Amino acid sequence: MEMHKKLLASISPELNKHVNNDMREGIEGRIHLPEDREEVLTLFIEWAYTGCYSHKSPSPKSSPKPEDPWHSLFKHIGLCVFADKFNIPILNELAESKFYTEINRIKPSSWSDAFILTIMIGYAYNNLPSAHPILKFLAQYASWKLKLLRETAEFNQLVLVRPTFLQELLKHLNGLKAKPKAPYKNPGAQ
Repeated sequence: MEMHKKLLASISPELNKHVNNDMREGIEGRIHLPEDREEVLTLFIEWAYTGCYSHKSPSPKSSPKPEDPWHSLFKHIGLCVFADKFNIPILNELAESKFYTEINRIKPSSWSDAFILTIMIGYAYNNLPSAHPILKFLAQYASWKLKLLRETAEFNQLVLVRPTFLQELLKHLNGLKAKPKAPYKNPGAQ
């Protein structure tokens, strides 16, 4: 993937250090980010040039099938992870806002929903900083959907290996009869 060096350097001090140094990265003008998914990098580049990003994957016109909402949520969390790693608060706010908007539209009801939600919670807890608001929200969301989630072995395993998640989940165990509300965020243009 290619991007203008000056634009990349202007986005964050961390990215500036990557492109403007006397090491191999700076000399060759190449940054290797093997831990970041191509999809997340594509969305980041789109955001860098336009100020926004589309969560929808381009698809052939012959099959206009809607994107899986869970996959879209993973993209937003992936961008939050990327934005946190490279200290890009405005991108983090946008991705977080889009995450809340989209998760609001989902009505988990099946085993596959529970499985994917569990995987998403695990990914978020493994990759976002412990103070990230999405983590608290996901624990509240899991509390709201506990009846569905506790039937899966993956969720039970997640509770065992992620004590910070369990602690937050337990705070909300009584009383979440309704879907949790996302904190209001208005990052500007979406």
